[in-house]
Amino acid sequence: HADVHAGNVLVLRDGRVGFIDFGIVGRIPPSIWDAVQQLGAGLVQEDWQIVADAMVQMGATSSAVDKKQLARDIADLAERAQKLDPQLVATVDTTGDVRAQVSVDNEAVTRLAIEIAEVAERAGVKLPREFGLLIKQALYFDRYTKALAPELDVIGDDRINLGGLGSDTRSRGGDAGDGDKTDTIDV
Repeated sequence: HADVHAGNVLVLRDGRVGFIDFGIVGRIPPSIWDAVQQLGAGLVQEDWQIVADAMVQMGATSSAVDKKQLARDIADLAERAQKLDPQLVATVDTTGDVRAQVSVDNEAVTRLAIEIAEVAERAGVKLPREFGLLIKQALYFDRYTKALAPELDVIGDDRINLGGLGSDTRSRGGDAGDGDKTDTIDV
């Protein structure tokens, strides 16, 4: 799904998240996905040099890239991204049902995604088109998590597989040993 703004994400009554409007979907080539996983590891560790290296790996370069400067520019962007505050609005209807919606300033997310591409371009890295969509969706998810589950440790959650960044043991719809079925969310 490549359009996860607040209008396309639902929090269901049982707490699960639902997605609607699959009008924009796509595939990420394996070479780009490898670099995205490296980028994810750098983001989790807040190691901007790893992030810069991953951006260079996934992009086409026409000249030598100053990776140290790129890492400093990324650190500045990361600091600004933390200031994108999501809003959680809850209402109670006449039947007593609670409805909630998370919203993020879509224009601010778009501006930040554009700035990421501009930082890469100034460094001499032309990022693939898929990266722009992917980073914008990641910014949305980060802000939604901050609003809906601020205590969630995405990397340590056993249900989430981030290509080796999380827990070592994973299962998909298998038996957890206690008779319960477990689900893994592959990202």
